Amino acid sequence: MSAGLLVAVLLASALLEGSGWAGGVGDGNLRLSVTVNGRADSDVRPPEVRVGAWVVKRYRLLNVSEADLHRVRVLDPGAPAGSVRCPAVLPAAEEAECTARFRAVAGRHVHPVRAEGDVSSLRTRLTATARAGYAGVAGALGLTEEVLVTTPGTGGGGASATVTYTVTNRGNLPLYTVRVEDPGLALAPGAPDCGGRGGTVAVLAPDTSAFCRTTVRLRPGTYRSAGRASGSDRATTLGTGGERVTAPLLTAGASAVFVVREAPVAPVPRTPAPGAPAAGAPAAGSSAGAAGTPGASAGAGAVPAPGAPGALARTDTNAGTGTGTDAAGRPAAPAAPG
Repeated sequence: MSAGLLVAVLLASALLEGSGWAGGVGDGNLRLSVTVNGRADSDVRPPEVRVGAWVVKRYRLLNVSEADLHRVRVLDPGAPAGSVRCPAVLPAAEEAECTARFRAVAGRHVHPVRAEGDVSSLRTRLTATARAGYAGVAGALGLTEEVLVTTPGTGGGGASATVTYTVTNRGNLPLYTVRVEDPGLALAPGAPDCGGRGGTVAVLAPDTSAFCRTTVRLRPGTYRSAGRASGSDRATTLGTGGERVTAPLLTAGASAVFVVREAPVAPVPRTPAPGAPAAGAPAAGSSAGAAGTPGASAGAGAVPAPGAPGALARTDTNAGTGTGTDAAGRPAAPAAPG
């Protein structure tokens, strides 16, 4: 063997040793499987994970080729960007694990996953795909309340307050046996009325609300209601290692401050003092007779008719002269002498 040929063989061996032997490289030489919170068939049975709890995805990569894979990476749209960690190199005929750990969000998240690795000596890339994911359980309960105070009219009974509680399922699964109570108002057992059921909503579908009402009679004063609601979606979820996690009790609260005022007082009729004249009666000492009534006082300057009782006798202004006139104005006859 010539010296030049020997150098070429040694150089080729060194290059292959540094980059990994590229023989037996082709489709199917990289294999991928994924488990999500311990479940291997998450593509058909995605594990339910409570919103806010941890999701752990494990990507198992098997390199069955005869070449080392460089710049190994996993592309998973169901995992937050930058959350997947992989080894830089996957040697030939070996396996490695990439992992992702993040908080669950609401909804179903099952997506195709793609693993890649580069064969530097051949300037080629091996790939593998799989489907995996989880279902985020968003159990959430909401409660609001509104108070209407009714004050009776004059002389009515006591005041009352009608409280309306609005309970809402803000999650993505039905809620069961939702109970509503108000320790602030010390409601009686079975109150409030939730559509014919005492203090309980049997089933509340996602994104729906139910109304519960109660009416209480209260003395005047300031009050604070303290509504409370509780229920469960009954969903058993999976922990990071596949352990079963029972459904928590979901709760919500609300409060309102309101004032009950005094009812108006009816006015008391006034009783006149003894001896006081009734309304519209003439005062003492005033003339009570009407015009034309006997005994009524004549007006100022009025002259009684002649012959009327109390009329003055007529005085003859010419008396003693014998020259008077009669009533018709004619000269009167002279008086007989002696």
